[in-house]
This record gives sequence, structure tokens and C-alpha cells, in this order.
Amino acid sequence: MTAPLIFIEEMKVETIIGVSDWERALPQILLIDLEMALPQITSTTSDLVGDTIDYAMVAERIKSITSSHTFKLLEPLAHLIIETLEKEFKSPWMKLKISKPHILPQVKALGVIFEKGSRP
Repeated sequence: MTAPLIFIEEMKVETIIGVSDWERALPQILLIDLEMALPQITSTTSDLVGDTIDYAMVAERIKSITSSHTFKLLEPLAHLIIETLEKEFKSPWMKLKISKPHILPQVKALGVIFEKGSRP
């Protein structure tokens, strides 16, 4: 059986990020997409929240990180998020996408994708 994943899609967060002064003048909206493998598959049969990863706790942790840190680049922000989530939630595999929408006139969004661990 393939290990189950949880996901968060297009979570909107505000943070100060960017290289240019105009980017850093006001908080920007970032979109966060996250997939996490569950550290155990017992939640598929136990129906207990303690056997899974609590989505709300993950979302709150991401919000906490983005509201309390500022970066010039998306890469260190993504690194901090993925390292923190791995440590706190013990997921064996994660894929994190951070998008900056409408930064360039001809582009819907740009961003980074980080993947960590081995997908079970």
C-alpha cells in the first residue's frame, strides 16, 4: 500500500519578501502548496487524529514562520519551512511549492519547489 499523503493547496500568507525595495515596501501575498507523507498509516484504519498530521497545526506553523521572518529570496523561506515541518511533524517526505503571483506582468506566478526525504 502506498503511504497516504496530506496536502494543503494555495494557502495564502503575507510576508515581507523580495530583493527590490518596491517588493519589500509592503507585505506580499504568497501561495503555499504542500504535500506531506504520513509518518504512519494507522490513521487509515484507526480514525484517530493522533495517528495523522493535523492540517490546522501545519497551516498555523507555516503562517507563524511567514509572519515572523523576512527574506530577500524564496529559497531560504522554503528551506526554513520544510526543515521546521520535518522536525515538528516527522513526515518522511514533503514537497513544498511557494508561488509569488503577479510579480511580473507577463507571468501568472513564479516561485520555488522544494522536495525533501524519500517518498514511501
